[in-house]
Amino acid sequence: MKIAYLISHGHTARGALQTGLLKKLGRLGEVHVVAKPDAVESLQNQLGQDVKAIHGYDYTLSSSDQHLSVFRMHVHQNIKKNPALWEKHLWRTRSKSNTWKRRLLNYLFFYAGALIRVVPGGKSLFYRIEAKGYYKPDAVRILSSIEADLLISTRPVDEMEICMLEAARRLGIHRSFYILSWDNITSKGVFPVSGDTYLTWGPIMNKELSEYYKVPESKTYNTGVTHFDIHAQVREGDLLQVNLLDQMGLDSKKPYLFFTMSASYYAPNEIDIVEWLAKAVEDNRFGNEMQLVIRPHMANLMADRSDQSWLTRLNKLPSKRVTLDVPDSDNSLLTWYMKQDDMIKLSNLIHGSSICLNSGSTISIEAAYLNRPIILTSFDISDFPKWQSARRLLEYLHLKKFISFGGCAVVQDLKSLEKAINRYLEEPSLHEVNRLEAVEMECFKNDGKATDRFVKNVSEILNGLK
Repeated sequence: MKIAYLISHGHTARGALQTGLLKKLGRLGEVHVVAKPDAVESLQNQLGQDVKAIHGYDYTLSSSDQHLSVFRMHVHQNIKKNPALWEKHLWRTRSKSNTWKRRLLNYLFFYAGALIRVVPGGKSLFYRIEAKGYYKPDAVRILSSIEADLLISTRPVDEMEICMLEAARRLGIHRSFYILSWDNITSKGVFPVSGDTYLTWGPIMNKELSEYYKVPESKTYNTGVTHFDIHAQVREGDLLQVNLLDQMGLDSKKPYLFFTMSASYYAPNEIDIVEWLAKAVEDNRFGNEMQLVIRPHMANLMADRSDQSWLTRLNKLPSKRVTLDVPDSDNSLLTWYMKQDDMIKLSNLIHGSSICLNSGSTISIEAAYLNRPIILTSFDISDFPKWQSARRLLEYLHLKKFISFGGCAVVQDLKSLEKAINRYLEEPSLHEVNRLEAVEMECFKNDGKATDRFVKNVSEILNGLK
C-alpha cells in the first residue's frame, strides 16, 4: 500500500517529524511526502530514509486564487454567526492597513455570498466552479506517479492541500484528514473537499465534524495529538531538563510564572500586561522568590506579522528574576515550524512552571495536558474596537468550549490577574479535575501514545481499502 502525506505548514511538520510518525507509517507501506518546493531539501535532510520519496508541489497562489479563498467563506456560510470569521471580515473592511479597493472588494464578497446562498441552485453551481478552480494538472500528475492508495491531509484549508485533495477525489484516492489544530474546524471556514475518514484529536473534534459535516462516528478515529507525545516524555522524565532555568540565567530551584505571548493581531496591548507582570514579580507581589519567563510568539519576531515596537520593550525586561525565551524558529522549512530542541525546551518550561499564562492559544491545552494551572489574559488595558480587542478571543468557538470545562481562570483586568495568580499559588490543585476532563475531551487520552494510535488507525483504514 502507498501513502501520500501532505506537509504544508510548520505545525504539520512538527507532528510528523518530531514523533517518528512517518518512519512508523513506513512499516505499513510505502510513504511519500508532498510538500512545497522550498521545504523539500530540509525535509530530505531530516527524514533521510524514513520515507520513500519527497515530492515538491510547485503551487503559487494567483490573485484569483487568493480572492477565491476569501470569497468562498461568504458563500459556504453566514460568517456573522462565526466570531473568528466575522472578525477577519471586519479587519479586511475596516483596517486602515488595507487599501480602499481591498475594503470595497470584501464588502462585495459579503453581499454576493449572501445572494448566492439564497438563490435556488446558487451554492451547487458555486461548488462546481470552485472544484474546477482547485483542479491542477500537476497535483494529478504527482499523485498518479505515486500511485497512492491513501492521502493524508492535515490542513484541508491550505490551498496547496486543497488542490491535492481535489486531485485525489478525481482519482478515487481515499482521503484521510488529521486536522492540524483544535480551531481548524470552527475558525478556518468550510473545507472545500471532504474526507473519507478522519483521524481526530478527540471527542470535541468528533462532535464538530458531525455538526458541521454530518460525519458519522464510523468514519472518525480517536487519535490524540501526536506532537503532545513529547510532553508525556518530559513529564515521565525521559526528556526532562532539570537545570534548564540555570542555563537561562534564573534559579532552577525557585518557582516561576510562564507567559507565552500571542501576535499583536490577537492581543494588541499584551506587551503592557507583560511589562506589568515583570514589575509585579520584581516588587515581590507573588513572593520574594518568584521568577518570570516570557516567551514571545514567533510572530512577534517578524516585521510583517506583529508590532515590532514590542521587541524593544521586551528586550528591556530581563533581570535577575525575569528572562526571555526567544523561539528557535526555522521558517526556512515551513512557516511556524519549531525545531525539536525548542519544542522540548517549551515543554519543559510549561511542565516546570507554577502557572502558565496566555491569551488563548494552543498552549492552554498543552498546559492542561501537563496539569499546570492556566490563566487566560484575554483582556485589554486600552480601548480597542471589538474586532481588534483581545476580549474577542473568548468568543471563538473552540476557546469557549475549552473554557466551559472550568479548568482555567479567565481574568478581565490587572487586578483580577493578580488575584488569580495568588490563588493558584496558594492552591495549585485548584481546577485540576476540570483540567484533566478538558484534556480527555480535547485530546482523547493523556498517555503520550497518540503517534502509536495514529499508526494503528491508519493500519485499520488501509486494511479496509484492500
